[in-house]
Amino acid sequence: MAEKNWERRTLQSHGSHFRLDVTNPQVTPGGAEVYTFFSVTDEGDKCAVGQDQAGKYKIHNDQTVEIVGGSNSAENGVDVIISGRGGDVVITADKNGNISLRGKNITIQADEDIDMQAGRNVSIASGSGRILLKGNTLEKSGLKGNLLDPAQEWAYKVFEGTGLPGGAFASLVSPFSGIADIAASIAASPSSFGGLVGDAIGGAISQATGGIVGPGLVGDVIGGNVGGLTDFAVNSAKSAASSATGGLSDTVIDFVEE
Repeated sequence: MAEKNWERRTLQSHGSHFRLDVTNPQVTPGGAEVYTFFSVTDEGDKCAVGQDQAGKYKIHNDQTVEIVGGSNSAENGVDVIISGRGGDVVITADKNGNISLRGKNITIQADEDIDMQAGRNVSIASGSGRILLKGNTLEKSGLKGNLLDPAQEWAYKVFEGTGLPGGAFASLVSPFSGIADIAASIAASPSSFGGLVGDAIGGAISQATGGIVGPGLVGDVIGGNVGGLTDFAVNSAKSAASSATGGLSDTVIDFVEE
């Protein structure tokens, strides 16, 4: 270990609350210092401003750091400039802090990409003007929402390959906005929801059977309202539907009857 040179150090103390320490041979947690202005308030809040041997200029303050410029500058002038000549500019608010930018106009410009990410919501609102999206390629992706084509919503995709038409399940609740709405509808009115299920499935079976089984039959079977149909007629219709759909209608009707 190199011997510490105390002769190079200059220490100027101006009372108990402020001092200037130059070339302190003691290495601090932040590294060897060139100089440090150090101050402390009556309440014990500390402030250290200085430069270390790596060339970094540091401002450490226990309370708020305020930078104000432009009190006497010309109108439309530039009052505060923050530039990173060869690296990044990082602004971080730890814990529960917010980062706020406010001005008459705000311009964000990048030579290449601008990436915006949020753990929850991204909200963009225009007061009395417009929102313009312009680019060579515009794309949208999601699970639900009024910007998506119906066939792109998850409720349409979840029944692909089942024999049901693409929108049969999603159309049961209008406007459809998720499984929570379906659960609420079932709890509020099980019988009316069962009728919607019957209509949707009946339409699917009618398409699959080429009209052999009418779309209203499944709803009638579910509700027990077969009218003038005899049990024989109902069983015959079920058999025709089963043959045409490869047994799909048996599973569906058994499920809704239970």
